[in-house]
Amino acid sequence: MNKLTIDYLKQALSLAELHRGFCAPNPCVGAIVVKDKKIIASGYHLGSSFPHAEAEALNKIDSQLAKDATLYVTLQPCCHTAKKTPPCTQLLIEKGIAKVIYGFRDPNPAVENQTDIILKQAGISCTYHPIPEIDRFYTSYKFWWQHKRPFVTAKLAISLDGKIAGQNGQRIQLTGEIAQHFTHQQRKKADALLTTVKTICNDNPLLNVRTHTENIAKPVYILDSELHTPLLANVFNKAKNVTIFYKAGLDKKKHEKHIQNNVRLVPIKHSNQGLNLLEALKQIGKDGYHDLWIEAGGHCLQSFAINQLLQRAFIYVAPYWLGQTAQIAFTYPDVLSTSKSASPIFLGPDVCFEFNWYTK
Repeated sequence: MNKLTIDYLKQALSLAELHRGFCAPNPCVGAIVVKDKKIIASGYHLGSSFPHAEAEALNKIDSQLAKDATLYVTLQPCCHTAKKTPPCTQLLIEKGIAKVIYGFRDPNPAVENQTDIILKQAGISCTYHPIPEIDRFYTSYKFWWQHKRPFVTAKLAISLDGKIAGQNGQRIQLTGEIAQHFTHQQRKKADALLTTVKTICNDNPLLNVRTHTENIAKPVYILDSELHTPLLANVFNKAKNVTIFYKAGLDKKKHEKHIQNNVRLVPIKHSNQGLNLLEALKQIGKDGYHDLWIEAGGHCLQSFAINQLLQRAFIYVAPYWLGQTAQIAFTYPDVLSTSKSASPIFLGPDVCFEFNWYTK
């Protein structure tokens, strides 16, 4: 693969990254159109019901200019009609594109086995050129197609002595501004967020994305077996929408206050270990979300890890010693032992360690 092809695909990837966290159930895609070694158009997908990246780019130029050009796109163009927008293969043929070079095969079976055939039959050269950066970018999209549930990342901040809160769960702000900014960037890239009723009651988090220039609401899921989430919790005013998972068979009288608050309630199987986390994740996958970001306590992270439902974790270590009376992060000492750790990320005075359980 020549360097120019790699450069064009990386430029398309930089466009796809612009709207990560906002396209589900569609994948994020970036595309550029090149003719005579010059980029003549570019585009990226904004989300469901919006034009695909290929259309965004090609509709910016007239057909004469597009004729015999090369399209570089992060994901294999779509060819199916069972969706809200026309198939991109049809547009590529109509515009007279000469070559298509894409960086990732679409795991959607309606696409991966047909697109190349359709384009080649129309006389368009179609080439798959994988690069590691694009492979990593589509990890969660591929995982969603394979498992019908989201790729799960959990975040937890701990002290030097492995504690997460004060006595009786008292909230303590452990991490500094740089680490908090990192958290908001990760929230932004996620399709949805998940927390627990315990976190809501103890911390009353906003669970939105806040930067110097943005304030963005995200879909939020809450694990709450007994429907104890307080109606005045910040999340009800700050989330795009709220779904509460509760244990099936719960007295319907407990539903009323949340139904009146326009909250979606989803019953989930329950055991001595708590709510069935796999069932909850399958519902989130059914909702179309590829990337799920968990912000809750150590017990929640531990439960997902023990049940082999966690693909990645960011553990922030803050330079504090909270002492014996503080709340410990994990009751199961080997919770992180089965993962692979990456190089640490230095976030001002805090250090973030990334742990990965997912293997392709």
